[in-house]
Amino acid sequence: MTSVLEEKLRAAFPPEQAHLLAEVIREAYDDLVKAKDFNELKSIVADLAQAQKRTEERVDQLTVTVAELAEAQKRTEERVAELAQAQKRTEERVEELAAAQKRTEERVDQLAAAQERTERAVRQLARQVGGLSEALGGSLEDLALEVVPEILEYRWGMEIEFCDRDTLPLRNGEYEFDLVIRGQIHGEPLLVLGEVKSNITESEVERFLNLVAQVTATEEIHPLFFGYRVERAAKELIRERGAVMVTTRGKYFPE
Repeated sequence: MTSVLEEKLRAAFPPEQAHLLAEVIREAYDDLVKAKDFNELKSIVADLAQAQKRTEERVDQLTVTVAELAEAQKRTEERVAELAQAQKRTEERVEELAAAQKRTEERVDQLAAAQERTERAVRQLARQVGGLSEALGGSLEDLALEVVPEILEYRWGMEIEFCDRDTLPLRNGEYEFDLVIRGQIHGEPLLVLGEVKSNITESEVERFLNLVAQVTATEEIHPLFFGYRVERAAKELIRERGAVMVTTRGKYFPE
């Protein structure tokens, strides 16, 4: 660059001046380039400083964010620990409930077994009571067949021709009477129909008298009740309806 410039300067200046001027111009140009580079460098450094500042600010922000994340992580871990404890308590509770359920099922099985035993006992008792009732009923009927004819012979002067259980026709069907006595009083035929019950109630009296009313016979019909006990209301109804009652002890009413 200097030799070219120097040649151009020699056209107007002596060689020495031309050479000196070329050197001065070159040095000035070099200084100018260095200054420009320095300014560019200063600008770059300034930019780098701003970038560094922004970086530091970003780092500060990241530091805060990291701290917040660390705190959040800590809270998360604490919550996880709490959930783990809650899960443990839940599992323990589930185990307790399972044990309680097992005890309940065992108790239910025990109660079911007890209920089954009770039902068997009730059925057995029912059979015993039924058997006793049948035996008692049969005994009462047999006793009535023995006692009532003698009472009627004594009270009414009735001549007994037939005394037993018997089935008689009704207007709507038929009915087996516990006691059927046929005979005569002063030559007049008489039919005595008896109901044998251990306890004579008003409803039993009403029911039996309604049955007797449905019997069709040529003889005069007299309803009769035989048993251990008779309710007061049943006594009144027997008296009102013209029926009679004989007890197992041989008592006769109404007098």
